[in-house]
Amino acid sequence: MVSEPRSNGTPVTRAPEDKPRRGCKLVLLLLLSLAHACMTGCASVPSRQFQQQVGPPIPFQELLEEREIHKGEMVILGGYILETVNEPHGSLLTILQAPLDSRNKPKSQDLSEGRFLLRTEKFLDPEIYTKGRKLTVGGKVSEVLPQPLGNRMYRYPVIEAEELYLWSKETRYIRPYDPYYDYWHYPWHWYRYRPYP
Repeated sequence: MVSEPRSNGTPVTRAPEDKPRRGCKLVLLLLLSLAHACMTGCASVPSRQFQQQVGPPIPFQELLEEREIHKGEMVILGGYILETVNEPHGSLLTILQAPLDSRNKPKSQDLSEGRFLLRTEKFLDPEIYTKGRKLTVGGKVSEVLPQPLGNRMYRYPVIEAEELYLWSKETRYIRPYDPYYDYWHYPWHWYRYRPYP
């Protein structure tokens, strides 16, 4: 037993196993925090509640060709923002469609099969919803809206957004210049030619 003085001077006895118990509580608290962070980080996009309303995935080409058949159906689409326009009652986004991976995150825009319009009642700031950002939407197929695209009219499927997820920007690591790096073995490195005297 370990004796510690109280504020009034009387000793308080504590068992030596109190310290390990506090350590176990701290470890347990850290594990719970880590589990919560993992669960939050692995949250489904869109939400599970919305995904339960969605039927079998509709191929985007089918959505383009048979728009009237799928009108009113719930879909999950994603892609890259091309333009964000604010209207009196919300925002209208032009999206370059891209297939989704297992997390419903858009893959490469090189795999795109077309474009669609995304309409929402919310105000979406064009400085945040900028060109090139990845976006996933869960919503209802609303209508087909002809819009000029170059010298032709393009018929855009319109999705009324119910859930919207803007993916964070992806940063690329650029290697800093190292003056001591041995570059002489690389033929593509430019250097000044000095003639032999």
